Amino acid sequence: MSLQACANLVARADPERFAAAMAAPLAARAVLLPIYAASVEVARAPWLTQEPMIAEMRLQWWRDVFEEIETGTPRKHEVVDALSPVLGPKGAEALDAMVLARRWDIYKEGFNTVGDVLSHVQTITLGPMLAALEALDHLPEDLSALKAHATQLGLARFLRGVPALIECKTPVWAEDQKLHIYRDLCIQALDMTSDFIPSPALIETAHCRRALGFVLKYPSVVEIGAIPEFRIGAVLSRGWLAWRCR
Repeated sequence: MSLQACANLVARADPERFAAAMAAPLAARAVLLPIYAASVEVARAPWLTQEPMIAEMRLQWWRDVFEEIETGTPRKHEVVDALSPVLGPKGAEALDAMVLARRWDIYKEGFNTVGDVLSHVQTITLGPMLAALEALDHLPEDLSALKAHATQLGLARFLRGVPALIECKTPVWAEDQKLHIYRDLCIQALDMTSDFIPSPALIETAHCRRALGFVLKYPSVVEIGAIPEFRIGAVLSRGWLAWRCR
């Protein structure tokens, strides 16, 4: 039942990741869905309250969860029940770093540099990606390509979220240099080496480079929410996965 609860949560809150999980082999879904569900819960935790202290406590709750899973004493919770059997030590560490990066959502201080943004989105996206790869026994020894994939996917997801941040009056940038920064972000992310990693954990990256390429060409689309939806179809993604795994 806890796996179904994870699936329901991801389907509602993160349809793109849900599509990626559904395009994966059946056995991989039991790994991807709990990790994606935990990511959803962490992502929304800072936004459930206007009180920074309470938001910090919500994030700390998840840090405690990951630590308890590592020590073999997980608490009872519908997401944790499904997550604890699949989360390894490196994944727990990466998810903990993701939680710390989510503190930005509490205090909402504008980013000063392109490097600040790329580091932020990489940490957030690397958490679930690394945790899934470890659980599937697909984690490479050299993490440079994985970090490139995480940065590219994380940036694409972040840029899609900019209109929502603007709507709730969250300062994205410390200074007004938006279009220039959007181009620079995409250039630097696309320049990162991202060799193939044959794993269902990377299905979610299928279209992120296309999205970044579009923003590079038309940076004004970011703040009006007009980045095209390059959706992950089950048939397309299974073919893409088979090609990457051959």
